[in-house]
Amino acid sequence: MKNLIIDKSAIKANLDAVKVRARGTQIWADLTGDAFGLGLLQTARLLRQEGVRSFAVSDPRDARVLRDAGFTEEHLMMLRSTADVKELEELIELNVVCTVGSYEAAVALNGIAEEKKTVVEVQIKIDTGLGRYGFIVTEVDKIASIYRFMSNLAVVGIFSTYAQSWKSRKATLQQLDTLKEVISQLNAQGFETGMAHICDSAALFLYDFDLLDAVRVGTAFSGRVAGGAAQGLTKVGYIEAGIEEVGWFPKGHRVGSMVLKKPARLAVVSVGYYHGFGITRYEQGQSLWDRIRALRKRPTVKLGGTKLRVVGEVGMMHTILDVTDVQCQVGDVVTMDVDPVNVKGLARIYR
Repeated sequence: MKNLIIDKSAIKANLDAVKVRARGTQIWADLTGDAFGLGLLQTARLLRQEGVRSFAVSDPRDARVLRDAGFTEEHLMMLRSTADVKELEELIELNVVCTVGSYEAAVALNGIAEEKKTVVEVQIKIDTGLGRYGFIVTEVDKIASIYRFMSNLAVVGIFSTYAQSWKSRKATLQQLDTLKEVISQLNAQGFETGMAHICDSAALFLYDFDLLDAVRVGTAFSGRVAGGAAQGLTKVGYIEAGIEEVGWFPKGHRVGSMVLKKPARLAVVSVGYYHGFGITRYEQGQSLWDRIRALRKRPTVKLGGTKLRVVGEVGMMHTILDVTDVQCQVGDVVTMDVDPVNVKGLARIYR
């Protein structure tokens, strides 16, 4: 028995904390990556019940799932810029606000919209430092040409994405100022840029910067914001797994790369790093010291209120626990802290 447990009340509490930090600013719920592992449809429905009406996705298939599930009146936005004709046709069909992050994407989308005799709402993506999608800041003239010449595109917003809001206050503030400067240049040419947004979960809880017109929140709903614990948020997601074997082993017995220094009673649960246990989402971009500290921090396993020590390394499909001083038997259930975005191979149970 092993399942990923999602606490709905914790998600609601995190949304309440987001609302407080957003200070009345419009909230776009970012549902990228199956709602960061919380479950696309289940999370969207829960948030809608709590008053959220604007959702962002990064894949047209997610937009299709939401529309087919009855999200017909809600605002949907595609966060990723694309010039792929099939994707653009599907996004238009689904009435999704499209992101335009390049002149080529704008031309492709405008051409399709013209053929279909329709006008498509778009948001302009500016690359202020992340380096993935978006017009670079020296391409204001190309952005202006969208307003001037692409009559089948209605620009309703402009946005960017922080590169390391969880790590650098200075760099984050510089990105915010860069986006504001691009908006100022477009406004000076007489163009209305619409809703402006850049703030993500980490920036929302770490800083008190200008929020502009909206915030995009994803990881905050799971309470697992990059950069450490965020005040007011509760971690969502843990694995429940049954103990499958228990036995005594002598001093000198090897468990992976570890050798027992004294006799120990060990328990086995069939959950490992394949399922997302014992790994971190934010290893990329971390310093060497951050990675060393992460290795020293052992993953959390509990039996009731008792914390159990992981013996050796977390295996691909199993984890060994020291239960020498704990009363337990096969079938007893342990809980294992895990970031839902890393989880695979397990059923989700909502409580």
